[in-house]
Amino acid sequence: MTAAAIPISSNVVAAGRAAWQAFKASRALGLDQLMDMGRALLVGRRQALAVTGAERPTGRPYIAAFRAWCEAEGFDDLPTPWRMDLLWCAEHEAEVRQAYAAQLATRSKSLPSINPRTLRQSVVAQARDGAPKRRRGPTVATLPIATLCELIAARLDQREPGESLGEIGALVGVLESAARAALEQG
Repeated sequence: MTAAAIPISSNVVAAGRAAWQAFKASRALGLDQLMDMGRALLVGRRQALAVTGAERPTGRPYIAAFRAWCEAEGFDDLPTPWRMDLLWCAEHEAEVRQAYAAQLATRSKSLPSINPRTLRQSVVAQARDGAPKRRRGPTVATLPIATLCELIAARLDQREPGESLGEIGALVGVLESAARAALEQG
């Protein structure tokens, strides 16, 4: 006696259901788990389309069939906006992964959001504007003069008097050069 083959679609649905259950249990999801949920919903969409004979995922019969599938498979408490965004993300998985990788490359500390709506918006924004630019941290050149003066004073207070005088001399030279350049321009 041989075991019956398990259809691939049931594995996809099981992975998506497991990801949704993990999320409901307050465990963080990665991009792969989010995609598992979206692929599972695509299986449900295909089944609802087949059951109703609809050509597009619209209309009362389709909605009722898809809702019934979601209830049967454990996705009934998945918010409808998330369903729609997860379906979109699964349909555009390559673009979503590319956009996520581009966002990841521009970050140094935090990870990009894996909210399906945010991912969808990121794909659209990158298609429109190109890849995100690497964020630059604040520099001394962007600080207000008052803040810069406070920082310099604090630095000089921590130095030995001879060392402080040397740094003040270097600062005076830079300020004099900047003043001359401003006078020549103005």
